[in-house]
Amino acid sequence: MDQKEINNILEELNNGKFHIECPSCYEEVNLKDAGLFYLDQFSKEAKLVYKMMLEWQKERRAALKKRKSNIPKKSEVGAKAVNLGFLLERLAPTLDGFTFNKNDCRSMFDPIDYVIFEGLSEKQKVDKILFVDIKSGKARLSPKQKKIKTAVEEKQVEFKTYKP
Repeated sequence: MDQKEINNILEELNNGKFHIECPSCYEEVNLKDAGLFYLDQFSKEAKLVYKMMLEWQKERRAALKKRKSNIPKKSEVGAKAVNLGFLLERLAPTLDGFTFNKNDCRSMFDPIDYVIFEGLSEKQKVDKILFVDIKSGKARLSPKQKKIKTAVEEKQVEFKTYKP
């Protein structure tokens, strides 16, 4: 089919005598209102929509490019925050704001940072055993840590001696 035949068919369809039924809403649509075109020979309405879509794609590409460039920065910041958190966990007993006697602290770091035997170093008597996890920034307890916290709060703690 050559271009002339295609143009003739489109002209006939766009002359107002043909109707179709919308497959979604079953409403009758006049083909002259449908804005039919062939390949890149757009109607005025189609040209406008095409230009709008090109502009939207251009904006979208720019936004994605910007987001993509920020990914390494976010990863780097996140990694630094995690590393700083690990460092703070280990240094916590030496910091001024740490309220426990550092000699009472026993480090575990995973899943809980410290077990503190309060009173052990000064009184040679344990007044209390505490499970302490150090958090910085917006860090929260992990699911495992929450389960440990619940077990301690529900007094599901025992002392056992193992003899091989």
